[in-house]
Amino acid sequence: MNTNKSQRPLHIVHTEANGGRGGQPMRIVNEALGLAQRGHRTTILCPADVPLYTLASNAGLATMALPLGRKNPATLLKSWRWLHANAPQVDVINTHNSADSWLMALASLAIRNPPPLVRTRHASGAPRDNAATRWLMGTAHAHVVTTGEALRHQLVAIGVPLKHSSSVPSGVDTDRFIPGDRLAARQQLGLAPDAFWLGVVSHLRPNKGHEVLLQAMARLDIPQLHLAIVGEGTHREAIATRVAELGLTERVLFAGHQAAPQDWFPAFDIALSPSHDLEGLPQGVMQALACEVATIATDAGGTGDAIIDDVSGLLVPQRDPAALASAIERLYRDEALRQRLAVDGHRHLLAHFTRTHMLDSMERIFRDVAGRRAQR
Repeated sequence: MNTNKSQRPLHIVHTEANGGRGGQPMRIVNEALGLAQRGHRTTILCPADVPLYTLASNAGLATMALPLGRKNPATLLKSWRWLHANAPQVDVINTHNSADSWLMALASLAIRNPPPLVRTRHASGAPRDNAATRWLMGTAHAHVVTTGEALRHQLVAIGVPLKHSSSVPSGVDTDRFIPGDRLAARQQLGLAPDAFWLGVVSHLRPNKGHEVLLQAMARLDIPQLHLAIVGEGTHREAIATRVAELGLTERVLFAGHQAAPQDWFPAFDIALSPSHDLEGLPQGVMQALACEVATIATDAGGTGDAIIDDVSGLLVPQRDPAALASAIERLYRDEALRQRLAVDGHRHLLAHFTRTHMLDSMERIFRDVAGRRAQR
C-alpha cells in the first residue's frame, strides 16, 4: 500500500525498446497500472510495433510511439528531443532494455538536470564486463532493479555495488490468481477429469525448456500423466514435432494462448517451469504458487527466490531431463508431499511476491531517486 499519501504524485515514464511477448511487457503494464491507481502519472514510450504499445494502450495507459529499438544517431536525436521537451515534467524514467537504456543515458548528458534513470533488468543474461556497462549501470542509472537476487550478483561481478540495486520480483495479482477446485476447473476447460495433469504456462520459445520437459515425460512410463502446454510463440512447430517424435501425441495438449491463465492453474496436479538461460523470475511460477498448485521449477535466473527446494516447491537443475523426470515422479507418487508444497508455496508467495509487495518497493525506489534529483 502507499504508506505516505501526503507525498505528491510522481510522473513516471517507462521506456522499452522491444521486450517480446512474455512477462516483461506484462510486468511494465501491471506496474504502471498499479502506480497509476495510487495516484501517480505514468507514461509509456516504445516503438509502435512492439507488443507493449498495444498492451499499454489497451490498458488505458498514456502511450507514445518513440523509435527506441536501435542505438544510432537518428534515434538518439529523437530521444534527446523528447527528453529536452519533457524533462521538467518527468520525475523518473524507468528503462527496460539495452537500447532504450543507452539512448536515455546518452541523451541525458545533454540535458540540464535530467530526470534520474532507473533500469529494470528482467532477464538473467550476464551483463558485459567492461567500463561502458559499468558506467551505464553504476553511474548513468541512479538505481538498478532486478527481478531476482541472482541477477543483482551478476552486476556485483562486473563492479556495480550491491547497494546500487534492488531485487523486485514481478508481483502476482492475488485477487486474480487464487486457489480453485481442481475438478471444477477441468470440467470448465474440457480436460480429462481422471488424468494426472502437468501444466506449463509460458511463451513458446527455446529458453522456456519445453524440449527438456518433453524428454522428461518420455522417460516416465506412466500413462496417466498428461501435459497441458499453455501459450503461443515461434517455437510451437518445433515443440509439436518433438511431441510426435517422442510418441507423446496422445498425452500432450496444446492449449494455445489463453487470455485467462488463472482458469488453468487450478486444473493442474503439478505446475512446471523448465526454463534455462535469460530468465528472471518466471510469472508462471508465481501464478502457480498463487493458485496453490505444487510446483517444480529449474534454478534459472531468480527462480530460486520463489522455489525453495522441498519447502515451497521442488527446484531442479537446468537442462536435466533425468532430474526433472525424477521430480515429477516423486510428486506423482506422493500426494501428501504435493499438498504440503502447494500450501507452503502459497504461503511463501503471499509473504513475499504479491503485486502489493512489488508496487510498494517500486514506489519507494522511484521516490528515493526523484528526491535525490530535487537535492541537486
